[in-house]
Amino acid sequence: MNQEKTNNIDQKLGRYTQSEIFEIPQCLKRVLKQKDLISTLVKEIVKRKTHHIYIIGAGSSYHAGYAMSYMFNRLTKIPTFTEFSMEFLYLIKPILSKEDCVIAISQSGKTKDTINSIEISKNMGCLTIGITNDLNSDLTKICDFNFGLKCKEEKSVLATKTYVSSLALLAILSLEIARENKTVVNEEYNKIWVELVRIPDKIHSILPLLHEKIKKHAIYFKNINYCFILGSGPEYATAMEASLKLKEGSRIFGQAYSTAEFPHGPITLADSNTGILAIIPYENDQRKQILLSLLKRLKEREAIIIGIYEYLENINVPEPVSYGIEIPNTVPDLQPILMILAIQLLTLEISRVYGINCDTPKFLTKVSGV
Repeated sequence: MNQEKTNNIDQKLGRYTQSEIFEIPQCLKRVLKQKDLISTLVKEIVKRKTHHIYIIGAGSSYHAGYAMSYMFNRLTKIPTFTEFSMEFLYLIKPILSKEDCVIAISQSGKTKDTINSIEISKNMGCLTIGITNDLNSDLTKICDFNFGLKCKEEKSVLATKTYVSSLALLAILSLEIARENKTVVNEEYNKIWVELVRIPDKIHSILPLLHEKIKKHAIYFKNINYCFILGSGPEYATAMEASLKLKEGSRIFGQAYSTAEFPHGPITLADSNTGILAIIPYENDQRKQILLSLLKRLKEREAIIIGIYEYLENINVPEPVSYGIEIPNTVPDLQPILMILAIQLLTLEISRVYGINCDTPKFLTKVSGV
């Protein structure tokens, strides 16, 4: 029956979104070629003895910054914070100093709040960096340095390839700052860089099979009322991006929660009409055990649980998970780059189940604003 339903789904819906997800490997390869250019900028950041790094953006851009802020803090030892562009004026400006660096992410380079925040930063003497898919945009005209996401045009309103390219570019930036700042040993630097270079081919090799598997899982979202997405550490940011994608592309009310925070109230809503997306870390640490324990409680309430986790040879789907989605292994800092692929494909296929064209979501445009 499920196969019959799958066959009746209009695969033409979301055709731009699907095409752009499958372009991600090539986009990442183009981003990686900017390493030498990024290294030049990094010398300026370190020479200025940067006190703080603030990453700003809206929507998916904010989520990308939040995900990689963990890597910045772990490797560079420069306190790094991510904030919504529209809150920058109220939360960050009062503590901003000329020794700080502000990184603005905007796929279009036209986001008004992001541009205004950079203008404030420049007036206070900060080093400003723009990350955008349009190097002729308004954002690039005011930033001290700019880097392109190298994604060509993104026709779908959903940010897919630009989101993943943002993650990769920030990963390179944090890695190069750490090397220049001598806060990462050569062995670890080489390990992460080699893995980053391998990721485009990993994605290219698994996308077709991953897509086919997710088509089968998407049907289970047909009758749910709402979905909770659970993650911790950098994957809490992935959960937030998943929440946005489900709302934008599938018109499902998805809400992200940090794993340990979910039992503090929201768990009361979980029942047989609830979908749970669990982003399960590879490392067998405390946060993984907390998540698996939580999922057992949710399974007792008959919630539909889909787990996204890295492939482990000879290991079955984690016990509390109803349906599993496996992705390739990578180092912890780079997990958000691979985890989000499952979310993007799931959003695409759920939208098709509902007969929605996620290329052009209702009431949304590529450049949003109030």
